[in-house]
Amino acid sequence: MEIEHLLKGINAHAPVNRRSLAEHTDSGDLTYRTGSGHTCDMTTNEITLLNNVCTEQERFLLRLPIMVMTDTSFSQSVWKAEGRTEVSVISKLLSKKPLRDDLMHLYHPHLVELREMLPNSVVVLFIP
Repeated sequence: MEIEHLLKGINAHAPVNRRSLAEHTDSGDLTYRTGSGHTCDMTTNEITLLNNVCTEQERFLLRLPIMVMTDTSFSQSVWKAEGRTEVSVISKLLSKKPLRDDLMHLYHPHLVELREMLPNSVVVLFIP
């Protein structure tokens, strides 16, 4: 129970609900709410970049913010992105080949590059 409480606090910045890129684009509402109750704003530049790299189908399937999480199956620091759409989009943004079509490992330089491109549209979660 103590660990769950700790993780909930660490990941309080996680989104409560995620809407598709198409929904954000069509509504013009570029915000999402976090578990801590804050509202986060994505920029029009981020949404434009995502619309430019996504296929029409990906625009409807990609949920924002994109979630990247720790991968504890490695002895070194590594993060992962999961989901066919998320991996496809990240692969295009970073020009990096995924491990599988639904799994991509990201090392620190990749994560830095991704967060520079999408500072408000990518959330990093800590999962044991």
